[in-house]
Formats: sequence, structure tokens, C-alpha cells
Amino acid sequence: MRSLLLLVFIPLMSYSGSLETCYRVFVLFLPVAESCVAYKQEGEKLTISSWVKTIVIGKIVHRVHNWGKSELEGFKPVYFELFQREGEYERDHYYHFNRKGVDYSIILFNDDEEREEIKRGFYESSVFLYDPFSASLALYLDTPNTRGGYIQLFYDEKIQNISYRTTGEEVIKVNGIEYSTWKVVLIPEIETKGTLKPRGKWLIWIDRVSLIPVRFEIKFNIGSAKVYLTSVRGDRKLLRTLKVLKRKM
Repeated sequence: MRSLLLLVFIPLMSYSGSLETCYRVFVLFLPVAESCVAYKQEGEKLTISSWVKTIVIGKIVHRVHNWGKSELEGFKPVYFELFQREGEYERDHYYHFNRKGVDYSIILFNDDEEREEIKRGFYESSVFLYDPFSASLALYLDTPNTRGGYIQLFYDEKIQNISYRTTGEEVIKVNGIEYSTWKVVLIPEIETKGTLKPRGKWLIWIDRVSLIPVRFEIKFNIGSAKVYLTSVRGDRKLLRTLKVLKRKM
């Protein structure tokens, strides 16, 4: 038994790597936003950081700059923070995860930039919960899943649900590069208090080799958008490696 445990945990403890993927968001062929997601793996600790901000006409219509990070151990989230700057809506999220639930603090900025705490508490749950960033990773690592999957995440003081299913294979071209992808349909049953609220069915095309998402078609309460991969830096095999490590746990 001891030797079996060593075979499982030694590869996870010794592995390290990093990856950054960046995207551009389009509405009616016009670029409106940019975003990057970075993954850094050091043994059992995995950090996911992300930011999104509006550009060009998007900045004029509705200024958005959100950023945050998630820290995981053994693929389970232990800490999550998110900073929302969406027009006049400014909010900070801090979540600490443990076996009994989530300790959270959500802070709102007043017009005079003084902080006002609007909610602090502990959400008790015996169900394993994700944060938004680790939920996305879990979906990528579970691709392909033709039977369908279900993710529960904690966000904005409550449990939110994401259902998804791999519907098939598709070859697509993104920025002149041809990818053989898995096409995934997901339904984000998420209610947020920000100005951008997910709606309807989302489509994601995930590269079959690297598991990196290369294209999205997403819907919000204010409209729909298409998102395309623009650059990849670091270890392109990182997500595939994480998938193998997760299976060994």
C-alpha cells in the first residue's frame, strides 16, 4: 500500500509548469475586450489567474476591468479572489474553502471609494464546491465527456450550477491555425450581481491535443460575443499533464 501511494503522489509533488493563454472578444466583428488566463503548477499547488478588460469601442460603451486568482491544492480550491470593475459597479470577492464549506467576504466600493462591507459569512456545505476559475479548469480536464457533466461552484453568496456535454468533434481555424477540437455545450445557471450576467447556452471548442480552449461563443444579458485564442505562452502540454495527474489521485 505504501509503495502504491508513493507512485500516486511523487509525480504530483515533483511536477512544475506554467501556461498562459490569451483571447480577444468580438461583437459583430468588432474587437471589444481582451483576456488572459495563466496556470502555474508547483507540486500539489496550482494557481490560476485571469483578467479581462474592454478595449476600443468596448471601453467606450461599457468599461470593464476584472481580475483575480484561484489557489488549489490537489485540484481542490482553497482560496479565490476576484476584483470587479464594471462601469460604476465595483466589488471585491474573497473566498476561503475548507472541508466544511466556504468562508467568504464580499466588499462594495462607495462612490467616494471608501470600502463598505456588504456581506461576510460562512456557507456550510458537505458538497465539494469549486470557484469560477477552478470550475473552468475542471471542465477542460473532463473533456471529452459525451454523457455530460455537472459542476457546482460557490459565487456571490450561493451555490451556482454549470452543466456541460461534449457534442462531437470539429476542425476549425482560428487566426490562421487549424485545430482538431472537441465541441462542448455548457449551460451556466449563474446569477451574479454584476453588470455582465451569463445567459443561455455557451459553446466552447477545445483543442483535442492540448485541451486548451481555442474558441467560445458566449451570451450575456447585454448580448452575445465570440472569443478567439490569440496567443499561447509556456507549456502547451500543461493541461494534458494535469489531466493525467488528476486521474492518478
